[in-house]
Amino acid sequence: MSRHRAERKRLFRRRPADDLLQRSFRNCPRCTRDVHVFFDVCRHCGGALEISA
Repeated sequence: MSRHRAERKRLFRRRPADDLLQRSFRNCPRCTRDVHVFFDVCRHCGGALEISA
């Protein structure tokens, strides 16, 4: 008699590539670098950013 293991089911699934860290950054329109969504001034070029709701 051969013994076969039952196929395992995953309890926790991996989240898709869009996670909280990726969503918390946006591109600066002036220098196109990543800036945190809550900043109102780009730290790279000093350009003004709009805070979106």
